[in-house]
Amino acid sequence: MQTWRPFPGPFDTPRELEDFEPFPSIPEAPEDQLDQWLNALRVQPISAVEWDWAEGWAVGPRAINDSMWFWFERGNGWGWVSDEERRFRIRAGDLMLIPQGARHMVGQDAGERSHVFAIHFYAHVIGGINLLDLLGFPAHFPGTPESPYCAASHRLAREFAVAAPGWATAMVADILRVLFYMIRHHGSSMRLPQGTTGHPELLRLLPALEMIEQRISDPELAVGDLAARVCLSESQFRKLFRRITGMGPVRFIQGQRVKRACALLRTSDMNVGRIAELCGFNDQSFFVRTFKSRTHTSPSRYRKVREL
Repeated sequence: MQTWRPFPGPFDTPRELEDFEPFPSIPEAPEDQLDQWLNALRVQPISAVEWDWAEGWAVGPRAINDSMWFWFERGNGWGWVSDEERRFRIRAGDLMLIPQGARHMVGQDAGERSHVFAIHFYAHVIGGINLLDLLGFPAHFPGTPESPYCAASHRLAREFAVAAPGWATAMVADILRVLFYMIRHHGSSMRLPQGTTGHPELLRLLPALEMIEQRISDPELAVGDLAARVCLSESQFRKLFRRITGMGPVRFIQGQRVKRACALLRTSDMNVGRIAELCGFNDQSFFVRTFKSRTHTSPSRYRKVREL
């Protein structure tokens, strides 16, 4: 009887940290905070569609209810995000990243007929803090041979079109792959904002944000429940919540419910009444009014429009 022996090779002994090439650029953040935020990250894919743009086509100015990227497979153009005066060039292979709610515009150069992938998603640290705002992602990422933008965009478009079993989980994996590549290779261009979402007390609020995520379908969720989760009085909690998120907890929860409804409208065939129920609305008519006030369109129309 022969005794099995491992085939001799370069990895017979454990590899040490210095044997691996480090990632070139990580954002500057307080110790352990970046890892905590990324461990609390939740990604929800919305749609992934590829488009052939006719000559002279442009999108915007506009703001949308989710985050997204445009990846240019063919064609050259330009874009801006948040600041019209800071327009940048887009070449074939480049990616344009747009945070949720940011005004933006993108267009083609004269004579160009671009082929573009539009990937829509939410990327939130538990409960709705937008990761792109939290880390100050730049808007323009030049394409390189090692960047994952091409392969990920193609896979995402296929997953969304075919909707095979596990398609949403597969899309989450590719969106995370792209976001983590950006964080690890372009981190030096990211800046934590000095405003509300970069506040160091965000970590203190995470248990309450997690409760919102877990009970988003519960119409009985109350501010007092959230305050108790972080061991504060209701008045103290309201002040803390507004200081960190820039809004009161009731308005924040309502916004999260509408965001979940947007995702369900685009990724499921459930009727509007069932979606309202799953998003914590007891009254369908109130849900429709709230949805319109937040998105400026009706749930049924939102479902029909394939957004660029």
